[in-house]
Amino acid sequence: MESRLRMLQPKPQRDAWHAAAQPPGGPGRPAGHRPSPARDCLAALPRPRRQWLRLACAGLLAAATGGGAVPRRASAAEPAHLVVGYGAGGGADHVARVVADSLAADGYPVLVENRAGAAGLVALQAVLRAPADRSVLLLGTVGSVSIAPLLSPHAAGADRLHPVAVLAATPHVLLTSGAAPAGLAPDAELHARLARARRRPGELAFASLGIHSSAHLVGALMCRQAGVEMAHLPYPGSARALTDLQGGHIEMLVSTLQAALPLLRQGRVRALAVTGARRSPLAPSTPTFAEAGIAGMHQAAWYGLLAAPGMPGVQYEGLALRMQRLLRDEPALSRRLGQGGAEPLALTGAAAAAYLAAQRDMWREVIAQVRERLE
Repeated sequence: MESRLRMLQPKPQRDAWHAAAQPPGGPGRPAGHRPSPARDCLAALPRPRRQWLRLACAGLLAAATGGGAVPRRASAAEPAHLVVGYGAGGGADHVARVVADSLAADGYPVLVENRAGAAGLVALQAVLRAPADRSVLLLGTVGSVSIAPLLSPHAAGADRLHPVAVLAATPHVLLTSGAAPAGLAPDAELHARLARARRRPGELAFASLGIHSSAHLVGALMCRQAGVEMAHLPYPGSARALTDLQGGHIEMLVSTLQAALPLLRQGRVRALAVTGARRSPLAPSTPTFAEAGIAGMHQAAWYGLLAAPGMPGVQYEGLALRMQRLLRDEPALSRRLGQGGAEPLALTGAAAAAYLAAQRDMWREVIAQVRERLE
């Protein structure tokens, strides 16, 4: 009997979310067969343990009779897992933690996991492989969800993610450092640099936040639209690239405005142009590429919340409704998203799905235009 009781005890949770919690159980007993030693052993257990054993047996009975078909989180106390494909402290991490805090305050606990690597593909693959009975979410980005599936076989399956909300977006910005040339506005300075690139093809270079990143594609598109040839210097993220820009080691950098905003406000780097149909309210003195005479430069980087393909429908629908309500009724959520340098979007439901589909189509067109510059 002691061995049977040990079999009924819960297995330790080996991983935060990789391994699904296994329901305890043991060999069945004939109906009505309840030997008195078992009752004695059960009565001797502390009350919490007796309650747990009753719940476990009820769960096994529900599963055997079909009652376990109603999807739920593995435990009422177990948090959902929000996977971020970038390191702590960055723009994606900021958005993820703002959302996690808001959901937790609304009674939906969320654990943020940073799984940096391969420009977000490590996190994407982990979420695509998540167990079906777990609440696993991805802090999706333009790189991992919109661009990578068009360029890398390792991103196959991203279209199986379920969009919950598109949270925020940030334009791209062309940066430089050092003192501004006397009497030259940012758009005039950009024209002067492009004229030098035309005179000396390949001598000028732009840096980006990594090969095949959205910043890389924006830089390549800028060169195509301006009719110039520049070398490309990929960096493994914004921190090191911005440090080298400040130090004068690189002349120009294409970044997201969100990543560059603190240094822009401190005057340690300068912005020459920003993508978008209008100037960003976060950098109103920076002209758009269109104002500088370079058309077709409207691409933004976005952040969204997406559910793993295997998340049960009831869980997904409940989370989507909760997120829709929070974005609609909690102005503090949008305000906190904006404090990190991104512009809140707050798209849910069909609007979020339509936005992501349009983004995929737009980046497919950009890639087709600059593919020869990416190789």
